[in-house]
Formats: sequence, C-alpha cells, structure tokens
Amino acid sequence: MKTKFVPVEKILKNKKISRFSPSLLIAKELKLKYVVIEENLITGPAVGTAILVDKLTKNIKFNNILDLCCGTGALTKISILNGAKFSLCVDKSINAAKVNLNKLKNVKFLQKDIFKLKVNDFFDLTILDPPRYLIEKVVEKFDFENLNTDILIFWHGSTEENEWHNYVRSVIEKYFKKIYSFSVYGEEFFICAKTDTGTKKLDKFFKLW
Repeated sequence: MKTKFVPVEKILKNKKISRFSPSLLIAKELKLKYVVIEENLITGPAVGTAILVDKLTKNIKFNNILDLCCGTGALTKISILNGAKFSLCVDKSINAAKVNLNKLKNVKFLQKDIFKLKVNDFFDLTILDPPRYLIEKVVEKFDFENLNTDILIFWHGSTEENEWHNYVRSVIEKYFKKIYSFSVYGEEFFICAKTDTGTKKLDKFFKLW
C-alpha cells in the first residue's frame, strides 16, 4: 500500500477532496500540518476514534501512552492536550507524526512494523488504530498477550459487521480481564482492561459514557 504525507494546505486546494472531510476537519482542529494519504484517500483517525480517545483521556488520567499505527499523530496530540505526560508513537511511516508533533517534547517516535514490535515498558493506555486493510492481520498476528498496558483501545471495523466483531472478541478476550464495546459514529471499538487498575478505570469510564 503506497503511503505519502501531504500538507493540509495543499489538500484544502484540492477540488477532489472536500474541505469537510472528517479526517481533514480533525487535522485542522488540532493544527496538524500534514495528513496521510493512501490510495488517494485521507486516512485516519476516524471521527469515532478521535471522540473516544478525547472523552477517555479527558475523564481518566493516563501518564504514558503507546500509540500504534499512529499515522498523523492526531490521537497522541489529543491525549497530550488532555493531560497525558508522555506518548510513544509507532508506525511504519512515521514522518507525518514527526512533523505534526515536533513541538511536543514529551513525545517519542519509533519507525517500526507493529508485528515486529517488542516494547518492554509499561503503558497506562495503548491505542491501536490500524488502517482498514490491516485489521484482519492485526487480529490474527498482533501480540496482544505480551502487550504491557492497563487499557487498550482497539478500532476493528464498521458497526454493522456484527459477525466480524464477535469473532474479534473471541480472539482477544483471552488476553484481557474485561472488554467493553463502544459504537461511535458508525465505527466499532473494544476498550479492553488488562490489569485490575485498568478494570477500575474502564468501569469508571463506562459509567461516565
């Protein structure tokens, strides 16, 4: 899949892409300079992902975050603006995030395939927001077992894909103490607690939601 990052200003002048594209509106709200383009489409984050990360990090305190498939770095910036102390951004193509977040001193970048990733550090929150074409591979190949985190946010498709969501849950539930499902703007998410601390945080957030 060919990936490139393009200046937001250039996209705004492109008559083929509406200035009201959700990903573009998110980029403008966060004052990001670049967006990621794949197959001539702006990719991520989806509106639902941005809303969920925003509400979670506003209401629950997280010190350090692991942002997998970080793309433009939008979800990290939302988290940092909401009080997170540190984020590690990981992606095979890290350039857009580096440029967009270069003024944030509490962010580090790792250019890495998430399927080859070994991170020993513990993270309060992990965000896994893969591009659509990678979802099946993530479910089958990602190392959920050795993910060191309190809570995982995992986007795994559109709301109407019920059979697929049930399958995803059956695959990952053995690695987590509790899983809540969230449907936000047509997108489906699991928020998963892996520790007792994560379970308490997740229960609190579910009541607030």
